[in-house]
Amino acid sequence: MRNTPERQLILKHIVAHSGAFMVKDVVEWVQKDFISKATVYNTLQILEKARIVHCLRQQHSTRGLQYELTLGEKDTMQIVCTKCGRVSKVRDHAIETAVRMKIYPNFIMSRFSVYVFGECKKCKNRLTD
Repeated sequence: MRNTPERQLILKHIVAHSGAFMVKDVVEWVQKDFISKATVYNTLQILEKARIVHCLRQQHSTRGLQYELTLGEKDTMQIVCTKCGRVSKVRDHAIETAVRMKIYPNFIMSRFSVYVFGECKKCKNRLTD
C-alpha cells in the first residue's frame, strides 16, 4: 500500500495515544486536517492487515470496536470491562507459559492474544453505591 500523508498523520496520532482507542477518537484527532471518516476506516483496516494495530472485537461492549497499537508487541493479554469498555493490558506469566507450551497439530503459533471479560472495579462499585 502507498504511504500517503493522510495515513502517516493517522498513524502519528495513534502512536502518540496510549491505550485503546475507537474510530471516533481518530476522527476527532484528524478532523482539523480535513481527513474523512472513510479514510480513517480504510487506514485502520490497512494498519490491521499490516499488524500495526489490532481490533478488539468486543461481544459484550456497547461502546463498539476498539483498536490498540500492537507495533512491536508479540503476545498480548487484556482485561476488558463489559460495562464501560475499558481495556487494560496485563501480564500473567503462568498463562503466557501455558499458551506458548501448547502444541497444536498442523499449526505453528506465531503470536497470541488473550481477552478476559468482566467488570472493572469502578463499574462494580457503581452497582453497590
